[in-house]
Amino acid sequence: MPENTHERKAAPSVPGDGRKQASRAPNPLLEMMAASAGARDVDEFAEEFAGKKNKEHADAFARVAFNERILLLPQCMRSSAECKAVERAFSYECTGCGACDIPEIIAEARRLGYLGVHVLKGGRAVVRLIEELEAGAVAGVACSYEGLIGIMECERRGVPVQFVPLSRDGCADTEVDLDEIKSLLGRLLPEAS
Repeated sequence: MPENTHERKAAPSVPGDGRKQASRAPNPLLEMMAASAGARDVDEFAEEFAGKKNKEHADAFARVAFNERILLLPQCMRSSAECKAVERAFSYECTGCGACDIPEIIAEARRLGYLGVHVLKGGRAVVRLIEELEAGAVAGVACSYEGLIGIMECERRGVPVQFVPLSRDGCADTEVDLDEIKSLLGRLLPEAS
């Protein structure tokens, strides 16, 4: 695999959790959900909601064999300046150019035998892939908003889901904690093997 030599752009920190977040436009749906839950901070609400849902689905996810799981990554993790991925209908096919962390994540999922790994252009493809591939479980990386929507879509279909939020948010050149996503990918209860 090519050495990862790209530079990361700095982004302002999100108070409290050490994650970095680029400025983003407000999202009315996320704000409405936070307000109805009595939360004052939308990002804090999103993190708490995702954490709660991850706990609810953790055992069910870990009972699904690797070859029945799919991994969904956001296209915003690609290097906007150097990415060599091939654009497809609703996703990008990673070429392993090494300009970002995606090839390393894909390699780990493939080593484990995941059913599929997809770098999505947008969240609407989640439902299509779950149904097309008959996924037994979904591991996903996304911003808070897309992650919450993905969680809800998986729950509607009875598919266990685990979500890792981006550690550097925004619409381009985002990042995820590699140790966190690799740990998630490898979670498996003994009865699933």
